[in-house]
Amino acid sequence: MSESRPPGRPLDARREAALLDAALELLSEVGYERLSLTEVCRRAGASTKTVYRRWTNKDELMTAALRRAVVRAVDEPFEVVATGSLRGDLLENLRASARTQRQFTPQYMAGLLVAASSGSDAGRMARELFRVHYARLTETVLQWARERGEVGEDVDAGFVADLIRGVELNHVLVADGQLDDAFLESLVDRVLLPVLAPRR
Repeated sequence: MSESRPPGRPLDARREAALLDAALELLSEVGYERLSLTEVCRRAGASTKTVYRRWTNKDELMTAALRRAVVRAVDEPFEVVATGSLRGDLLENLRASARTQRQFTPQYMAGLLVAASSGSDAGRMARELFRVHYARLTETVLQWARERGEVGEDVDAGFVADLIRGVELNHVLVADGQLDDAFLESLVDRVLLPVLAPRR
């Protein structure tokens, strides 16, 4: 996936990358609402003049930063592990996903939700970042399950991805929980498998 360049005067590639990475780091630390362009500049060792030459406001900067995060998520190697059963596939891959997500703080996740709630370009990028990982996981796992006859042909991978994402976000942000084995087993056994059971 190639990054499209936002409007504004181009910056040196390394300086632009430093600013976008600083914005994502601050999103993890303070969330979206408390993130400021001044602090992004301080973190990246750049002047506010440099930032405003490229982006006119925080929303434009965060659109670019979240687009960078989406590109990374799409381009990074992503292996879905096959165990031979739907339960095993869900558990093994949700465990791997949880290990990856431990790098994201609750502030980062809450910040993405704040951004995603807006109709701006930053909101669109935040929603895409939420969507892309779970969509790839569920599409692959459920295709294997269809081939084994464990789920019906009409199972909706997008709905299942939304369900996983919603339950995990609630557990982390509302219940202040961890994506540990006990939670993931409960998610699979008490929520996902009953939802995915073939209709009789």
